[in-house]
Amino acid sequence: MKKVFVTYLGSANFLPGILVLRHTLKIHNPSAGLIVLVVRNIPADILSFLRDHAFPIKIIDEIENPYLLESDERGFKCMFTKLRVFELTEYDKIVYLDADMLVCENIESLFDKPHMSAVNAGALIPENSNWEKLNAGLMVVEPDKELFKKMASLIDVLPSEAKEDQGFLHSYYPLWPSQHELHLEHKFNIPAPYIDQYCNLPGFKFSFTDQNLSIENIAVIHYWGAIKPWNYDDEDINQIVETKYGQSLQLWWHYFYEATENF
Repeated sequence: MKKVFVTYLGSANFLPGILVLRHTLKIHNPSAGLIVLVVRNIPADILSFLRDHAFPIKIIDEIENPYLLESDERGFKCMFTKLRVFELTEYDKIVYLDADMLVCENIESLFDKPHMSAVNAGALIPENSNWEKLNAGLMVVEPDKELFKKMASLIDVLPSEAKEDQGFLHSYYPLWPSQHELHLEHKFNIPAPYIDQYCNLPGFKFSFTDQNLSIENIAVIHYWGAIKPWNYDDEDINQIVETKYGQSLQLWWHYFYEATENF
């Protein structure tokens, strides 16, 4: 079976995330490949950087967001382009990871999961107990050209509650909440902003102090939201370093420095 991990760079702002994702993926999955989907209009210096540092890349055409966005602080303008992962038929199975993720253990077992396996990330937190839908930050995909063509034909038709790819997938796969065989363990997509709450639940542990990492039942940390780890400076993190979230930001920066020490 031809299989590969895939991520997506739709904006130069996410380059730091790509560096940490590849670095942590290699640490725990040394034999795994990572393909970076890059939009055709990415700045030339970013493209050169990726090539100079041996990132396998695939240039893709942008899919226009059909919604009019008054502002785009979270980069939703280019998020529908992520759907091109479904047309990568040179591979039998893909595990897609967002660029704002950090890998904490070997996750190659995901290649054994069925198409559209994902996590209803955050749903274990009591305040989100009614959340049933998938988070598109990590997905197991079996690419299919006809599937992609059908999706592309419906982008202007199916609703997306948040005006991005994830909402579209909720509409395209409305039965996903009841298809429990597609629900991955929560450890594969732990939202960093909720990591303190997760660690209050049985079985989840995380701490990072003085470069000593203690972790349990957390395979992938997802730094979702408008503010990414690379948007924080040391002063910001020091104010919240007693929290698990603050420590997760320190961990991200630890790996960033490791990933770039030879650049």
